[in-house]
Amino acid sequence: MIRPEMLIHNNEALDKDIRAPARLLAKQLHCGLGMNGYYWEPACLQRFATHRVFVAVLAALAFLQGASMGYFTATANVVASSFGFSHNVVSWITVSNEIAQGVLGLAVSFGGVRGHRPGWIATCATLHALTCFLLLLPHLVHGSSPAHGHMTSTKDGESRGEPLCSNVTTPIGERAADDCHFTAVLMFLVQLGAGLGGIAVLAHGISYVDDNVEKSTSAALIGEVIALRHLGPYMGVLLAWRCLSIYSGHLDVDPQQASYDWVGAWWLGWPILSTLMFVVAILVAMFPSQLPSQVVKEMAASIVDLTRGVTIREPVDPKLSSTGFFWSLRRLLTSRIIVLNTLATVCLQTAMANYLALEDKYLESKFYIPRPLEAAGGFSDPWTSRLAITVLKPPLVALHILVSGLVISKMRMRAGRLTGWHTVLAILVALFMFSRIITRCPSQPIEGARQGSLQLLQTCNRDCGCPNSTLFSPVCSQQGSFLFYSPCHAGCTEVQYLDDVKIFGKCSCIQAKLGNAALHQAKGGPCSNPKCGVSWIIDQCVTVLAAALVGTRLVGNAILTFRSVQPKDKSLAVGLELTLVGLIAYIPGKLLYQLMADLSCMYRGGSDAEPCILHDAEMFGRYINITSGCLMIICALLSAAVWHFARDLDLYTGDDSYVDELELRELRRRRDPKISSRQATPAVRRRKNGPFVSEEGEVTLRSDEDRMKRPEEVAPRFNILDLSDHLEDSMESSSPNRPLSLY
Repeated sequence: MIRPEMLIHNNEALDKDIRAPARLLAKQLHCGLGMNGYYWEPACLQRFATHRVFVAVLAALAFLQGASMGYFTATANVVASSFGFSHNVVSWITVSNEIAQGVLGLAVSFGGVRGHRPGWIATCATLHALTCFLLLLPHLVHGSSPAHGHMTSTKDGESRGEPLCSNVTTPIGERAADDCHFTAVLMFLVQLGAGLGGIAVLAHGISYVDDNVEKSTSAALIGEVIALRHLGPYMGVLLAWRCLSIYSGHLDVDPQQASYDWVGAWWLGWPILSTLMFVVAILVAMFPSQLPSQVVKEMAASIVDLTRGVTIREPVDPKLSSTGFFWSLRRLLTSRIIVLNTLATVCLQTAMANYLALEDKYLESKFYIPRPLEAAGGFSDPWTSRLAITVLKPPLVALHILVSGLVISKMRMRAGRLTGWHTVLAILVALFMFSRIITRCPSQPIEGARQGSLQLLQTCNRDCGCPNSTLFSPVCSQQGSFLFYSPCHAGCTEVQYLDDVKIFGKCSCIQAKLGNAALHQAKGGPCSNPKCGVSWIIDQCVTVLAAALVGTRLVGNAILTFRSVQPKDKSLAVGLELTLVGLIAYIPGKLLYQLMADLSCMYRGGSDAEPCILHDAEMFGRYINITSGCLMIICALLSAAVWHFARDLDLYTGDDSYVDELELRELRRRRDPKISSRQATPAVRRRKNGPFVSEEGEVTLRSDEDRMKRPEEVAPRFNILDLSDHLEDSMESSSPNRPLSLY
């Protein structure tokens, strides 16, 4: 009779029970649900308790979590416009999930170690799904019409939402402060739930995968989970684009989707995402604390250890053996590999996350290409090249993550090469950052620009009633000699659409500049310059390459972390990394980048308290590119230090051998030259024919040693491969309430 708690070997006769200590705790080994002693564990589910099924379910959950984050980011500014709170508040709410991971990372990652890890993952995912569903309340209670807005009219009376010259502004409504605060709190709760779900998947889900699969295949499976998590935001943005294309504002107006007055159905995707997430969370909760296949391997290992006379002694030093929080944290903080690698990750995340958050503003200031409207979700961008990058970048990054995991698994990449690649990619990304300082765009200056500031109010547009908060929407005179901040500031009163190109007419400022009443037309967009086109392509390629290179680091970073700590500290090591990244990259790091954006601001709108609308391109680019490049250089130096300490770290121990490390060390010291020329064999065959070290220090083959014994002294041997296969079949075919039987 074989039970997971006790497996003992009795060598009196081969037809008796085989039992040996398996060093296992009493654990749940069956798929199902249960609480307080009541369990539902149908036999039909037991065949699904495999690592492949778990990875598929965990990857689906990670994908949905990523989709919810992408959907939130794509709709957050629309919600802010609808309920009338500052976009600066939105920028902090958007990163509050990472900050929540920083605050709760250690607690959640440590709490699940002693418990049922799939249950912890499911609980956090359920809380995330619940908070997503709660974000429906603002729409159900207050509706989703905009809090502020104005409508302008074209000459033919159609509502286009273009910022044209007009002395009439029609307010659409005001929201009470209570509505604003209530919605902001719910948005924060959604991000808090996303933070909890992210900790559970990254700390407990990935470590669970690593604990229940072969070490050589772990990287490929972890890569699948991380790749789908990074692909999720892409699908979330696609869902947001589809939902925002459905108008849900005032019924008495009918604006165009590309206008500033369009209010899409931002709330429509939340019930879809929350329902799917809840269903997948239930599936995750059904998995056991340890997969049966891993239990079989540990049982087989215990038999090998006992028949070889190997005694496993737990260390008595609490620094090594204690499972308490502070002892575990101390082990991590005294590990040079963990500390250096975590600091390198913090530098990389600080540079990349904050740089990408400001990228649209940087491109807008450098190339005078306006940011895509939130209502379009980025997928109705009129600039084809930027639309192509928006569509291609997330799948490309996910592909690089997936391929990197496969390469590590198939090539069994050593720790030295892995950490060396981390150093090289950090240097490459730093060079990409510095190269963006060199690329310039000698574009036409905006009318009213004076020494790093904008004075948009002129005599020709004084009576146009242009709002101070008008977003940057450049127009260029038809002759290409003058560039204006917006059609309103150019004094334009008409607009026509010719093959998706906006042609503005009766522009008073252009007439005044040219001194000719017949020359009054302007084209939407910046004035064309061939040199800017080359710089634009280089900048877009640099962004994609940098993101793809960083993606190749994620799987290797996880494998390096897991192999540098004791198995019981894996989840806490991930939690420590999430904590430092969340508290450093997204608080002081974000404040630093926000300070650089404020110092380079050219135009704010109404007052100094308003968020910056347009920046000084040269100053802004110099600040963020040099800062990000320096952070990547620091990351490269730290990665080089990790290479120094971890280059000989064994990443794949335990796949084909259960041989004790002390015995391996002794064999290396006393190896026979004849034996060293033999080809390596699997662990079981090494047990049968491998080298044997006697008490006198002589090295002989085990088969020779056995032949020298009397027949009655020869210990019975077992084919562990056949035994493990039989145990797996027994577990799959047994009912949940029936003991696991060997015969």
